[in-house]
Amino acid sequence: MSNDETQFILGSASPRRREILRALGLRFRVEPSRILEPAPSMGERPERYALRVARAKAEEVSGKHHSGLVIGADTVVVLGRRILGKPLSAEEARTMLRALSGRWHEVITALCLIDCRSRQRRSSRTVSRVHFRRLSAPEMEWYLNTKEYRDKAGGYAIQGYASLFIDRIEGCYFNVVGFPVSSFERLCRKLRVSLIRELRNDE
Repeated sequence: MSNDETQFILGSASPRRREILRALGLRFRVEPSRILEPAPSMGERPERYALRVARAKAEEVSGKHHSGLVIGADTVVVLGRRILGKPLSAEEARTMLRALSGRWHEVITALCLIDCRSRQRRSSRTVSRVHFRRLSAPEMEWYLNTKEYRDKAGGYAIQGYASLFIDRIEGCYFNVVGFPVSSFERLCRKLRVSLIRELRNDE
């Protein structure tokens, strides 16, 4: 794929991923995948599940195009061996906060890039560890009242109010937000796309 022809297509509706790509200065279009995210299979490891979903999203979007570079992504929050999804209610979010309080957990983001012209694909899994300090009941209730937990894996956003509760992180911060930039750049290079050149062309 020539850099002059690269059209980036983000197969995700995540506002966090859009914000990160915009902050880089990358030109891209948003075309969210319409697949329904499946539940993990029995015994399926979280990182394999995230990669399966990211690939499915990228494949669904890339099937509509003859050119361009499609970006599929999926982020999961893992406590022990349990995947914490997006809470459907304040009560479910409260349960997640109680479980995360005072403990380490992992955040895994899988990326899948597909060159629509050559049908080549590259994928990655990035893992970060996050530690919540111990939270009091009033702090949890305050956080729930912000409504920030909505549509967030694990019921929190590290770049938002939840930053008040996170005292340690190991690994890529952007991965916890939902889009590991360094992994994205590495995958682009594997597909012979110079992301640095793309950003320079954007100036």
